[in-house]
Amino acid sequence: RKRERERTREMSTAVASAPAIGVRNGNLMHGQRLSHARRVAVGARPGRVAPRTMAFIPNLIPNPFHRWGDDANPNAPPDTTLRGMLAAKHDKWQVGHENGYDESDTVWRKFRCRNKAKGHELLEAVQDELYVPNEQGCRIRRESQGMFYMCCDGVRVRLNETKSEVLVEVPLPRETNAEISACDKTLKIVEDLAKKSGCKV
Repeated sequence: RKRERERTREMSTAVASAPAIGVRNGNLMHGQRLSHARRVAVGARPGRVAPRTMAFIPNLIPNPFHRWGDDANPNAPPDTTLRGMLAAKHDKWQVGHENGYDESDTVWRKFRCRNKAKGHELLEAVQDELYVPNEQGCRIRRESQGMFYMCCDGVRVRLNETKSEVLVEVPLPRETNAEISACDKTLKIVEDLAKKSGCKV
């Protein structure tokens, strides 16, 4: 009996020190103890009552509410998307390509001007605003009898004199905040120039 009492005392001491062991091992998350206890019966000889003790069983399931990778700024807004930016600020612009022109996808829109003179005014205004030194494409070229074309800083502009219509195609940005912001700025510049030139915005 003396040996059984000593054995029971040793196991009780181990259970009493279990929370401290859990803290050392990193089993205390977000200030709440994740350990819990179960009663485990220690094997006893036939005809004798088995002593009861507490066994420490740590919780091995990771915290499902832990947010990986955004602890520095968990309340950060989601990244802007191109379509989200267009819907919020430039709903008349489209993603794709106009039939009959270049088949590569761009952000494009047509502006209808009062006459062909206003169309030329818009074409020249975009050329002046987006001019890039040493870029040969910034020159305005005649494509056909009533079609004029200019490409400057990646932005393509076509004037259809017959319809007094100006097609503007802006390069499709990648889904990054920096490129979407630059695209937003370019669209705003073109819209402001169209308004000053007397074209319908």
